[in-house]
Amino acid sequence: MEPGLTWTSVYEKYFDAEKALTEYFTADSEFTDESVIQPMRQLEQLLASGSVKGDTLVLYGVLVNIHLLFPTSAYFKEITIMEYLDTNLQYIDNWLKNHPKSFDWTQCLKPIQENQEERQKWIDNEEKTKRLIKNTMKLDVCESGPVAPKSFPQVDCLLIPYTLIVLCKDHVSFISSMKDLSSLLKSGGHLLMFLLMECTYMYIADFKFPMLCVNEDFVRKVLKEEGFMIKEAQTKPRLNETKFSIMDYSSVMFIHAVKGKDVQ
Repeated sequence: MEPGLTWTSVYEKYFDAEKALTEYFTADSEFTDESVIQPMRQLEQLLASGSVKGDTLVLYGVLVNIHLLFPTSAYFKEITIMEYLDTNLQYIDNWLKNHPKSFDWTQCLKPIQENQEERQKWIDNEEKTKRLIKNTMKLDVCESGPVAPKSFPQVDCLLIPYTLIVLCKDHVSFISSMKDLSSLLKSGGHLLMFLLMECTYMYIADFKFPMLCVNEDFVRKVLKEEGFMIKEAQTKPRLNETKFSIMDYSSVMFIHAVKGKDVQ
C-alpha cells in the first residue's frame, strides 16, 4: 500500500470505475461470466424460489456491482443504494438519468446471446430497477470498516456484493462491520452476500488494490456469532484460470442468511 494512505483512501485516490467496468465487466473480458452472468443467475434462482420476501432492499456496495440489482426488480418495491465514493455516486446518477456515457450493461449479456428470452428479461429489469431506486447515499467508512447510517430505517433485505473484502483492512474490521451492518436489517430480514475467497489484491489499470483475504470457515463463524442463520451457501471454484496475476481469488461464495429474531 502506498505510504501515508489508509486502506480506504487508496480507493478514494486511485479507483476508476470506468476502467474497472471495462476490465472486468465488458463482453470481451474473461471475467464477465463470473462477474455478471453467474451471480445474476444465482440471485434470480433464489428470489424465484420465494424464500426471500419483503418490500425494501439496500444495495450496500460498489458501483461496479449495480447489475446485481436487476434480478431483484420483480421482488421488491423500493431500493436504496449506499456507495462509498463520490465519483461512483456521480456515475450512478448518470446511469439513472440514461446519460449517453453511462456504462452499457446490455453488452455484458453477449455470453447468453443464444438465450434471447433471458437476455431480454434482464434488459427490461434494468429499466425496472431504475424506477425502484428511491435513494442513493454515501456510506461512511472508518478505520473499523464500513458503518451503517444510524437513522436509516431497517429494511427487509441487504445485498452486499464483495464490499467488505474491499473496505475492511483486517478480520477485526470485517467482524465490526458485519455487526454494525446487521442493524440495517429487520428481525428475520435477509442478507445476500457475495465474497471472493482467499483474495489479496486486484489490479485496475495497472494499480494494485488491496483486498481482505477471507475463507469460508471464517465467514460462517462471523455470521453465526452475529446471530445470522445461514439458509444457503454456495462456493464455486474460480472459472478463470489464467488471470491470477490480475486478481488472485480461489473461489466465489454466495450466502443467503437470515437475521435472528433476538439480534438488534
